[in-house]
Amino acid sequence: MVDRVTRGNIWGEFMKMRIKHERLGDAHSVFDDLRAARRAAPYEPQRFASMFAPTHSGKSMSIVMYRETIVAAEAVRRGLFPADMDVKEVARRQRIVLHISLEGVTTIKNLAEEILIALGKSPPKGTTSGLLKLAYDHLQEFETELLIIDETQHLKVAKDRSKFSELREGETALTNTLKTMLIRGLVPMVFVGVLEARALLFNDEQLANRCIAEIDYRGLDFALRREREIFVKYCGRLGLKLQQHGLFRDSSNFLVDDIPACLHAASGGRIGVVSRLVEHAAVLAKDDKADAVQRVHLEKAVDGWAIPKQIVDYNPFAIGVNQAKLVRQ
Repeated sequence: MVDRVTRGNIWGEFMKMRIKHERLGDAHSVFDDLRAARRAAPYEPQRFASMFAPTHSGKSMSIVMYRETIVAAEAVRRGLFPADMDVKEVARRQRIVLHISLEGVTTIKNLAEEILIALGKSPPKGTTSGLLKLAYDHLQEFETELLIIDETQHLKVAKDRSKFSELREGETALTNTLKTMLIRGLVPMVFVGVLEARALLFNDEQLANRCIAEIDYRGLDFALRREREIFVKYCGRLGLKLQQHGLFRDSSNFLVDDIPACLHAASGGRIGVVSRLVEHAAVLAKDDKADAVQRVHLEKAVDGWAIPKQIVDYNPFAIGVNQAKLVRQ
């Protein structure tokens, strides 16, 4: 164990971790193509892509990494920011690709305010139509190339989430506003959310027909070679990151014996869940003053975190892997 590492250090370093994996390329190429289409036909009706998957599948992190790498580098190349500026600051301040969340957005006015904030503008007091026009004008002024809308499930009010296919009047208004932005050629979009939220978009035939790609970010299937390889490589890189971030003296080997299969069973193939599980195991390893996260810490993390969170209903590290559950979720 590295001296003086605290639980807070572990939490902070996990927040900063960025782990490359092959699915990033799948998503980022779609983002690039939507932007290229926007540049080629800026005044034509625009399209959208979607990314619907269970929570902690890596959706939001893929967006963060896209903005911090590809978009930040391009913003610097365009001369919008100095080359020595921190990439996270560039990602936060650039207006090429916006990332907003619909959490807490219940009206068209809220939506306009979120877009203005993402553009670096303080929303003034005003009417819904006035704020929406201002958002439209700024999107055009800054030549924004992509609007990524996260937490799409929040188009549906919380108490009615069991009926995703049935939109109420206010919810229909929000969806129609987003559709209008596409049709007017303002900006292409990516809609991100949980699997159940897909119906909010695809039950509208006119909107559904504007989708050019559905990006698959569901849990990785251990039975499929490519997906198994992505999952195993992610586990290996995560083990190395623990040492690289100064949390442990030695690298943690998550590639030996049945550890990859057990991590898959415990996470449902969701890489975000793997990271959270290892984060909890790292705290346990710190308490043990261990030089690396070991299998016993992963086993305890499943008992202490994954099972109580109802992510998994048994501990594969303790009783073995249930082969029937080695499929995507």
